[in-house]
Amino acid sequence: MRLKLPESLRLSVPARKVVLLADSHFFCRTVPVQATATPPEVAAQVDLALEGLSPFPLAQLYHGHFWRPGTKNAFVFAAYRKRFPAEQVESWEDAEAVLPAFASLLNMKVEESTTLLLWSDKSLTAVNWEAANDAPVSVVVREFPPEPAVFDRATVRNLVLHESGATINALESSKAPVLNTTQTGDDFIFQSEQAASTFTREQLDMLDVRDKEELASRRRARFRDLILWRVLLGCVAALLLSLSLEAVLVTGRLWQKARMTVVDRQEPGVNKIRLAKNLAMQIDELATNRMRPFEMISMVSEKMPSSVVFVRTTVTSLHTMEIEAQAGVSSDVDAFRSALMAMPGCEKVETNRQRLVNGLSTFQLVVTFRPNAFITAPQS
Repeated sequence: MRLKLPESLRLSVPARKVVLLADSHFFCRTVPVQATATPPEVAAQVDLALEGLSPFPLAQLYHGHFWRPGTKNAFVFAAYRKRFPAEQVESWEDAEAVLPAFASLLNMKVEESTTLLLWSDKSLTAVNWEAANDAPVSVVVREFPPEPAVFDRATVRNLVLHESGATINALESSKAPVLNTTQTGDDFIFQSEQAASTFTREQLDMLDVRDKEELASRRRARFRDLILWRVLLGCVAALLLSLSLEAVLVTGRLWQKARMTVVDRQEPGVNKIRLAKNLAMQIDELATNRMRPFEMISMVSEKMPSSVVFVRTTVTSLHTMEIEAQAGVSSDVDAFRSALMAMPGCEKVETNRQRLVNGLSTFQLVVTFRPNAFITAPQS
């Protein structure tokens, strides 16, 4: 089920704004450049060419250029700044780019010797290409009389076709190009009736006629905003990852708690099973293995000194026997224990207590035999 956010909480992305200026305000030239040049080098060559072509200083011009990497020509367009009122210039502040209308279609795919006619309410523009993948060779703009008749429009059309040069392919659009604001990518797409042109952010910056220092400042601001945006996305991703790990840990703790609950619930039954198993093993051991008290006594008595007399012997397990004895000579107690430890079938000998009573040394030994000690022992 999707949750629908109220309108007040929805984030809206502002529509892109590109200002298209009247073509008649600009003069255009084709400038030769080095095919191996970089975009900054082409921009420098364009500035030098404009200083020689224009009667005005470069600082008094709004200018831009179009250039495809690897080609030998750049198309330059410029306008005197005072032709634009201050109020109009102020409206450019929030625009992504400001360029003449015809420049929005300079990156369209054309065949050789093609002319594009762009009609507007006040003028007709002819953009002429000689080579398919190069910059146009000319742009001719003719304004209409205040109230043009049909005959006047036809006359202007023939005039601009003649001035733009011979052409094989003619494309004609009765509507000015507009920016496609529905596309979601990073590119800028301009469309008219007969043409469409796509620009990257860097290409659109070349076409922008505004002050170049201001554009450089805007590029730095865009780069800074991009870095901040990526940092924000990284923080959000880290937060989501942390929340996911926390959810995994909480789920793991709940699973472990449920598992331990099951273990605790089953522990009494497991203890009963374990007790029954141990009891069965003991019963099986008693059934298959019998105590050998006589073999134990026989093995021990072989090492007994002459002054030692047994008082009592007790077999406590299959391999353990307790001996209570007396020795007339106290040194025989240690000799007896050492002799028992030296037997191959003896695992260990422990002395629990030893005391002297009426001149006799009374002591207790706990002798533990190895499991295989009675294999070769005499059978009773």
